[in-house]
Amino acid sequence: MWIRSRSIFTWLIRIPSAHSSKRATQKKLVRDTTVYDLSSDYGWKGNQAYVFGFSASGALGIKHLVVPKDRFSLPIWGLYHPVRLSQLDNPISVACGYGFTAYICKHGRRKYLVFGCGINSDGQLGQHLGLFGQLSTGQPVHVIPSPELIHLPLRQDEAEHVYPAHIACGRAHTIIGMRPHESDYQLPVHARPFLFTLGNNAFGQCGRQRVEQEVYGPKSAVITRVHLPPDVNDLKQVCCGQDHSLLLSTDGHVFSAGLGSDGQTGLGHLDLVDQFSRVRGSLQGVQVDSLASAGDTVLAVSTCGRLFGWGNNEYGQLWSIGETIQLPEPTELPLDECVVPKEAGSQYSHVRIGRIKSIACAGSMCCLLNESGYVFVWGFGCLGLGPELTFAPRPTLIPPGLFAPAMPDTEQRLVSIVSGLHHFVARNADGLLWAWGAPRGGLYCLGLGNQADKTAQRQTFPFPLHIPACVHLVACGVDHTVALAKSLS
Repeated sequence: MWIRSRSIFTWLIRIPSAHSSKRATQKKLVRDTTVYDLSSDYGWKGNQAYVFGFSASGALGIKHLVVPKDRFSLPIWGLYHPVRLSQLDNPISVACGYGFTAYICKHGRRKYLVFGCGINSDGQLGQHLGLFGQLSTGQPVHVIPSPELIHLPLRQDEAEHVYPAHIACGRAHTIIGMRPHESDYQLPVHARPFLFTLGNNAFGQCGRQRVEQEVYGPKSAVITRVHLPPDVNDLKQVCCGQDHSLLLSTDGHVFSAGLGSDGQTGLGHLDLVDQFSRVRGSLQGVQVDSLASAGDTVLAVSTCGRLFGWGNNEYGQLWSIGETIQLPEPTELPLDECVVPKEAGSQYSHVRIGRIKSIACAGSMCCLLNESGYVFVWGFGCLGLGPELTFAPRPTLIPPGLFAPAMPDTEQRLVSIVSGLHHFVARNADGLLWAWGAPRGGLYCLGLGNQADKTAQRQTFPFPLHIPACVHLVACGVDHTVALAKSLS
């Protein structure tokens, strides 16, 4: 409303060009004759972060969006289009939590640093006070408006031999996976990986002993070193749902800790667990390749392409178990059950899931991408199948034409899929992106710019997301998204 009023005000006081001043005429001449070098933005080297979505939480890391530069400016509540975060130098990994973001940046050959921005009310970004305010409910909130260094408590004798290799964020906690440098694996004292965990541990999601009535906040923030189970030789992935955490070892074993009220820990019960324990069930003897979880449901795909799931099944995310709402241990999901809608076209009626390339697990819906580049969705929500279809009881093919030019079985095909709690982002081999869903607070975090209806609350089919760089990694929060990209030059 403010922008509209300002536009009207400007129109009312507009001076006819015939009476404009000489200075205004000169400015117009300069404006109309200046040639802008649009390639100048590509002069940077290494990786850069592009951010978009809800900005009032500070999760985008652009300070002037939260704190106006002067008294004539107003805070900007969100970015509808990707903006390059110039404050960070060479981020190589990123994770998005609920209103906060954590990065791993590489400086030099062996120096790695962790930065964080956004909400820090539970100390999930370390001991940074940032800005203090209150929500409408009276609850205090601490916000770090721009990326700040998170100091990891490494001993002096190990600081040069280990580095942060993995990072994941949940609702109010952060997990950082540390591992030795490749050249240091022969040193016995530095041979084992470990974790640093930060933030809320009310359910044991940080993998450390719970403390009754523990007070969480930036002033009392604790960065805890967590030793891994003896059979974890190295880490391949760390993954966080809302209030649970998952580890994947290079041997393909899964470990979990945290809230288990929906069975999301996969340990065969619905209790909470405050130390990482091995997930078995149908995963016994199976080598897992990747994990996905953003809410209370977990998906896992094996190295041979089998799909497993556990946790919340309220919306049919684990379709093979029927109407059971909570599944406390892994079960295999059959890949021979899929639906090809007639809207996809008769040429795709033969398509089957086959071997899985990538998986994503949102709050109430799931998605998988097969090696050919076909995308299947199921569950309840804004699935990407149009405005009429909000529930799919089986994996259903999204018409491939919506991802053009990333057509299946071509060199430009899709190669990965990621999710927030309510939206998905797909990436193809050339670093192009497509987004869809109904993220909290509207379409800010889809980054569709002026192409999106700013009054709409959902994007019901995949839509191209334009970033002037080659994207190689995407992370989604509940209301913001970050893409790591390399220069096109």
